[in-house]
Amino acid sequence: MRVKAFAIREQQLDGWDRRVAGRWSIEDLRADESFRDGWLSFDCLAWDGDSRKVYIGLTLINTDIFWTFDTASETFTSLDFPSVSDRYDAKLHRSLERDTDGSYLIATALLHDMDQQFAASGGKLLRYRTDTGSYELLGIPIESQYIQSIVVDRQRRLVYGFTYPAEYMFVHDLETGLARKLAYLGNGRMICQTHNAVIDNRGRVWGTWGENRAYEYSIGEAPIRYFFYDPETDLFTWFAYGPTTTGRGDTGAVDHMLLSADGLIYVGTVAGGLSTVDPATGNVVSLGKPFSGSRLAGLVEARDGHIYGAGNSGLDSAGRGAARMFRHDRSTGRNEDLGRIFDESRDDGAVKVHMLIEGEDGVFYAGENDNSYRSSYLWRCRPGG
Repeated sequence: MRVKAFAIREQQLDGWDRRVAGRWSIEDLRADESFRDGWLSFDCLAWDGDSRKVYIGLTLINTDIFWTFDTASETFTSLDFPSVSDRYDAKLHRSLERDTDGSYLIATALLHDMDQQFAASGGKLLRYRTDTGSYELLGIPIESQYIQSIVVDRQRRLVYGFTYPAEYMFVHDLETGLARKLAYLGNGRMICQTHNAVIDNRGRVWGTWGENRAYEYSIGEAPIRYFFYDPETDLFTWFAYGPTTTGRGDTGAVDHMLLSADGLIYVGTVAGGLSTVDPATGNVVSLGKPFSGSRLAGLVEARDGHIYGAGNSGLDSAGRGAARMFRHDRSTGRNEDLGRIFDESRDDGAVKVHMLIEGEDGVFYAGENDNSYRSSYLWRCRPGG
């Protein structure tokens, strides 16, 4: 696999283990120029085939969190999000969706702590128009809550969103501009929502919710469970199970959900497991564990019909990123390890992949996040040489 890393900033981050981990506050990091402007993560990506650009949502304390990468010139361009942000709009987590007119729907997530909840108004849902470079604020769907992810029903003109720290699901009607809460999905013990929800071929929204067990101090055998919401009936169906797990201690927390052309939903978990859920029957099938390590946040169905994934977060013995890519062949059920996401010219690899997309045919872009020692990179990966 040929790999090349691209950087918006080349910032080394010193002192994470000594003075940040376990003791940081957002204001401490905001006051430190290297972290304010350099603790940068590529959290969500979208391929724009018309312009042959990758649209990018970042985590960055200085709020400059929306960019493009031109694949022809290999250059990054800021889309001037600070012109419409406030100091609390420091992240686009999994909230970047292209609409039918070529504009982009985005939503802001949270970095600040709860002592700032009365100053922080809540996650913003916005539209960015590529032809004019302008932003339109569509609303703040739930006051004081920030938005972890959105998914768009383009046919019904609905945006579904999922909030944090309180785990609400909401719907925003793009025609009327009205938003309403649909459900609470959390349990106060863990993050229960999936990194991203999906809409099946019947228009039903699939995600995960958290078992409560308020009468016990421990979680049960299926703490993370599936649901779907049907907008035609305005009703939820709650399942008593979630994805398959990889072993003891695996809660089934979901890193990525992908609706494929065959109608199945492919699911990667925080523990690194791969499985499917059939929206027609609710049947869950394990597809194994492509890597020995954790995290499977990058899943994409490529034009060649295969499912590609990225995961296996962490560092090798030399302190370099150890994330890898794989290919799942649906006809054989085989997972093929494609190798490390590693740029030989930099002698460095991706620490953790938060999203994977296909750009040009057979060319993948992996968004790295949560690198504690340098600014994260955008990785271009070409399997097969």
